[in-house]
Amino acid sequence: MNGSKGIAVLIACGMAAGANAAISNVASYVDAPRTFNDFGGSNLVFQSNFSPSNGSLIIQENNYGAGGFANRHMTWLGDAANNKEDFNYGDGWDISMTMQVNAADNVGQVEAGFQFDLFGFGLFGALTGNGEIAAFGSVMPFFTFGTGLYNVGDELMLRMIHRPGDGENSGGAPSTMEYMYNNLTTGSGWVSSGEIAFTTTEGGIPSSFDMFVGVGAQINQPDPTLGNVDISFSNIAIPAPASLALMGLGGLVATRRRR
Repeated sequence: MNGSKGIAVLIACGMAAGANAAISNVASYVDAPRTFNDFGGSNLVFQSNFSPSNGSLIIQENNYGAGGFANRHMTWLGDAANNKEDFNYGDGWDISMTMQVNAADNVGQVEAGFQFDLFGFGLFGALTGNGEIAAFGSVMPFFTFGTGLYNVGDELMLRMIHRPGDGENSGGAPSTMEYMYNNLTTGSGWVSSGEIAFTTTEGGIPSSFDMFVGVGAQINQPDPTLGNVDISFSNIAIPAPASLALMGLGGLVATRRRR
């Protein structure tokens, strides 16, 4: 793995009973390398291995050759039949990850972190070009913590908590998303966005469409011969459904601070 430290992901859910169905069903990764494949001749190492307690994903790519704008490589949370798991309005979840982009040489920008797919792709993670940590795209509420917060090689913990609202199209309180980060290298401590309300018509994730969640990266405008990217995800742990309520929404929350 070229000395990569890796990325640890912890998926937990402490929502009300019946609201953690999607997380409880996760039993595989559904790989999607080269979802964007403008540089189809690149040398790509994409290795995923699902385990409830020690899954892994490695993305290493270089020697891009001629191409266009970007390559995008992802893996989605899937069920026991290796189908992408659909997250709906009432599915509460709490996902945290420690991420490290080990190399991003001679590329325009790497966008790495959590991935979303509904009405377009979305990201909650880090942008190596300007050091921004942000969430944007798909139906996820937009939020930026600002630029200059991440450098290549930093170990960055990311966490997001989805809290379902009062009901789809009910006119009640909307669902909310809370984004958090902790740069272990710079010692930032936990910084929270606070709960951000969804502004979709449904006031949350519309259940009438498929919504997918995963991890991965988009590599923008790499140099044809000098571009080199190394990102690793490891120790991916998904608690058994019976343990979710015990884990709750505590743990990392106790140590976070508001920006």
